[in-house]
Amino acid sequence: DGLHINDLPNALLAHVSAYLPKPSRALFAAAMTAPSSSWRKVNWERLPSATSKAIISSPSLPTNQMQRQYETEEEWAAIDFVDIEKNLTKKLTDDDIGALLACINARETLKILKLTGCVNIDGHGLEPLRGTEVLEQIDLSLVGQHENPAIEPEPSISDTAVLPILDSIIDTDGCSLKYIQPSQKW
Repeated sequence: DGLHINDLPNALLAHVSAYLPKPSRALFAAAMTAPSSSWRKVNWERLPSATSKAIISSPSLPTNQMQRQYETEEEWAAIDFVDIEKNLTKKLTDDDIGALLACINARETLKILKLTGCVNIDGHGLEPLRGTEVLEQIDLSLVGQHENPAIEPEPSISDTAVLPILDSIIDTDGCSLKYIQPSQKW
């Protein structure tokens, strides 16, 4: 039978995950509940496991005391995929992005989302953001700062998948959205 990662104590997994960049840590937390595709099958409403909750609720490792206080208060306020390797981000699917957003309760917590390098998504994985009041910025350009916006091959991101989600955010009473960076494809 052997030892499985689920046999490790939640506190240990949470501590180890603190060394990961935030997007990687959130992907790890989502994976500790269920495979990414299964989150979509339940309309992104799966409840995170106890292990996932421990990972999500533990703060990143701070570099100083001031950062510790800020990070604890708004740990999941911003996600930028520039923080992880490009060869991983280009493999991420909408199911991966959706599972991450659902696991961190992005609808209630996420203020800034930058999908840097996520060239394999069409946009339906943004569904957990539908109707959010807290999102302030979303960057759908899929490129990092000072990078050429022309992506080859052309990314899969689709305005027909993303625009209804953005409409639902804009139409929400109390909408905080101030900045949308669209894909150059549109």
